[in-house]
Amino acid sequence: MGLFPDREKIKKYMKAGLPLIFAVAWTPVVWMLTAALFGPPMQRMLGSWQPVVAILAVVTFVVMVGLVRLFQRIGLRSFDKVE
Repeated sequence: MGLFPDREKIKKYMKAGLPLIFAVAWTPVVWMLTAALFGPPMQRMLGSWQPVVAILAVVTFVVMVGLVRLFQRIGLRSFDKVE
């Protein structure tokens, strides 16, 4: 590979760089999905949008942390098999 000639540099990038890029790119998508699915029912239950936004922010953060960890495990596991 021309960009990363050393295998250790590739692993370092795979462990640190790609999950960060994934999280930045997909957080708005996850936010919109959770807001579309859970926002209106929560708005009717709670009656105010401020707690709904706070709860959705926490839910989005937890989902993104879980997805990043999942994809790190899957990616590193398949990356180690390719050698």
